[in-house]
Amino acid sequence: MKKKLITLAVASTLTAAVAVSAPAFADTSNVTVYGFANLSYDLTNNGVVGVNKVSSSQSRLGLKGSEDLGDGLSAVWQIEQGINMDNAGAAGNGLGTRNTFLGLSSGSAGTFILGRHDTPYKIATRGLDLFADTIADNRGLMGTTAGGATNAYAGAHDTRLGDVVAYISPAMNGFTGAIAYVAGAEATATAAQVKGDAWSMAGLYGDGPVNVSLAYQVVNIGTVGTMSPTTFPVALAANDKLKAWKLGGGYTMDAFTVNAAYEKTSNTIAALAPNGGDQTNWYLGGKYSFGNDAVKVAYTRAGDMQATPNSGAKQWALGYDHNMSKRTTLYALYTRLDNSTGSSYGLTSVSTGATVGVANQDPSAWSFGMKHTF
Repeated sequence: MKKKLITLAVASTLTAAVAVSAPAFADTSNVTVYGFANLSYDLTNNGVVGVNKVSSSQSRLGLKGSEDLGDGLSAVWQIEQGINMDNAGAAGNGLGTRNTFLGLSSGSAGTFILGRHDTPYKIATRGLDLFADTIADNRGLMGTTAGGATNAYAGAHDTRLGDVVAYISPAMNGFTGAIAYVAGAEATATAAQVKGDAWSMAGLYGDGPVNVSLAYQVVNIGTVGTMSPTTFPVALAANDKLKAWKLGGGYTMDAFTVNAAYEKTSNTIAALAPNGGDQTNWYLGGKYSFGNDAVKVAYTRAGDMQATPNSGAKQWALGYDHNMSKRTTLYALYTRLDNSTGSSYGLTSVSTGATVGVANQDPSAWSFGMKHTF
């Protein structure tokens, strides 16, 4: 977990893959081209209609680099773009839609970055999801305060935001901390406008077979900029406040791995009664590895929102992985999501194979895919 945070946030352990010409004063700089290709053939059903499709899940292409500034200090940067490989289109508008930043990094003092990045809250438990970056990803229920017609307050917690100022501590006896502030306003706010912002923080500990994480986040919705209601579902309004905390942990013993996460959201939403947006979610997953293969299972539960009875859902997934090499994996999985009578969750939006939620229906999917990291 500690390594994942540092890799995603600062790319401080770069290995040069592409040599570039540079001025004489920058001859210690380097650039790495990297990426992740993840394609699958999915047989999906949203409870009403079935659709078969080729899906791209979090495929990406990026450039990252660093320059040694001396005295243990380095300049670090990254430009990363999501790619929908199923139709050769870019995921999102423009270049750098994923983690894209510039900053300074020191082995003894930590790393400071500016740009667009996953929040520490999101990073804290991403490594625990055994079905991450597939149609069975637990973000269909975790980190969203989401659902559909009756509880559509999505995407506020496990998210990536722009206008980020972040600090990541150096690793100290297995502990790494991170804190980020989201400035929020791209335009000048007038006296009649409200400037939204956000704070996100996480602590992660990893020592041998054990890892633990604790995270907290608060999002203040404004009327302008990147933290306005247009960034989130239309159900949100200016001055709404979305808060959440979560605890995660994992343990590996020989061939067995068990991961778990617990999340509590506490939201002040004008459209709901006081505390009406509060919700409790949790996740449990297990994996058994043998040779180049692994079988895994996971269960995720989203509780009812306090103001909306029967608005929760549950999801389970069963999968098989075959590692063809350290960088290439074949996988097969089945997942099913059971909605309560008042909810309409769909299978996760991290895949282009995601299903659209239909009230009181239970979406499911078979997925057969391949992942390759370069």
